[in-house]
Amino acid sequence: MRIAFHSRGLLMATILVASAVVIATVPGCGKGLPGAPKVPGADKVGGLPIPGTDGGMLDPNACGGYASSDAGRKLKAFLVATQDLEKVTIETAAVVKQSCITIGNEIGMTDADYKGETKDICAAVYGRVTDNLKVAFKSKAALKVKYKAPVCTVDANASVQAAASCEGKASADIGATCSGTCNGKCSGTCATKGAGGDCAGKCEGSCGGKCDGYADVKASASCQASAEVKASVDVQCTEPELSIEADAKLVVDKAKAEATIKGLKAGLPKILSIKARLVPLKHAVETWAKSAVELKDSGMSFARNFKDQATCVTGQIVAAAKMSANIQANISVSVEVSASASGTIGQ
Repeated sequence: MRIAFHSRGLLMATILVASAVVIATVPGCGKGLPGAPKVPGADKVGGLPIPGTDGGMLDPNACGGYASSDAGRKLKAFLVATQDLEKVTIETAAVVKQSCITIGNEIGMTDADYKGETKDICAAVYGRVTDNLKVAFKSKAALKVKYKAPVCTVDANASVQAAASCEGKASADIGATCSGTCNGKCSGTCATKGAGGDCAGKCEGSCGGKCDGYADVKASASCQASAEVKASVDVQCTEPELSIEADAKLVVDKAKAEATIKGLKAGLPKILSIKARLVPLKHAVETWAKSAVELKDSGMSFARNFKDQATCVTGQIVAAAKMSANIQANISVSVEVSASASGTIGQ
């Protein structure tokens, strides 16, 4: 499964827009940026170093007081969200990779077996697990699995407050709907009432509490992305409960059966926890991608809002766009591997 946005197209389109802005806003730009410092190894747009970046790196604080305006405040929220999103998706993919290696080590794999990227390593590990299951047991029925999935919740109230701050509005002017169970105040119809009359089920309206799933914030694209990325980073999850035992009567190779079960019990819980965490995170990535496209489409008219800071701001937009491929790749591999992990135990 892949997130539905085209990072390469977004990057190239944004770079073209950025080139146009640089040419339109800097005198003599075709001859180079007068007085611009030489940055060894800096990424370039149209043969020129990207202004406002350190070698193409994103820094939401690089362009001085640009965030004092409405457009600047929203842009900074988007840039901070981009930075946070890349960090959390890298960390997520790292947990997935380490979990695969943990399983692999228990079933006798070595460093020589872990070649390539995370998806390659995990594919090799789960391939070995599948082979082990085929030869260690007479049938899949030999495994007795008891599993309680983790429950992950985001704070819809916190998302609303983050969006309101970004918009420069009061929280009362912003709402959020919950994709799953809303535990708190529901402005509309609630399927199930909980203690004290609060909602404890599907809310047809704005949810003001904890949300199992993800919360859709009603705000402009950049502020919505900022709020939902923050929610996915701050998500709270219970621990998964996993028990795996084997029917001794159906075991063919005891040593291999024990090693495989030990490996799954050691590595699967982390991946299964990641699978639950991916629900709000995946949605946040999709929202962020839409915001990035809108930002790109606004092009030169948006950058001109910043006058003398236009070139610096443009550089930051380009740097953010460059992160999209890495963000997408990390989410995709995490989704794919967590699905394989669930399939291994029939979940």
